[in-house]
Amino acid sequence: MNDMIRAVSMGVLALACASAHAEQRTPVDSITTATWEQYRAEYWPSPLCGEDEITLWSCEAGKRAYALCASRVVTRSAGYLQYRAARHGKLEFTYPQQKKPPLGSFTYQSFANGNASIEFSNGGYGYTLVDPLRQASSILVTPPSGQGKQIEITCGGNQTLQVNYTMRLMYDAGIWSDY
Repeated sequence: MNDMIRAVSMGVLALACASAHAEQRTPVDSITTATWEQYRAEYWPSPLCGEDEITLWSCEAGKRAYALCASRVVTRSAGYLQYRAARHGKLEFTYPQQKKPPLGSFTYQSFANGNASIEFSNGGYGYTLVDPLRQASSILVTPPSGQGKQIEITCGGNQTLQVNYTMRLMYDAGIWSDY
């Protein structure tokens, strides 16, 4: 009897796992087929990103500038995302240090209300680039547990984390999820 219960339990668990896997949604065709040529006019350059890069997100706050730079093609095994921060035009922080595919370094989230964000952590600090569809963008910096409060850096208007080509890059890179 115990073997039968165990077999039924394993079958239910396998079905639940298969169902959960099947429920993972892929983006709509307008995202998976988006091309750089279609959307290039949506992307404004940042001095922190090179001419051969896409500025996916940028912010200027006081004497500091921040940008999320990317190669024009990003997949699980090629291309890169890189977050950069500068003060008075001098680069102070780059994450990750090496240009590499973003899987394992970044997490991208697209929400049903049109908002989007990208997260990473470095040295115990959590960073979230928040891109609401209808409000100003911001950077949330969360210190290691017990070492202070979260800091919010307010930025300008909407960025391009919700643009179909950005979403395609995130999906192709394996870091895209939707809620």
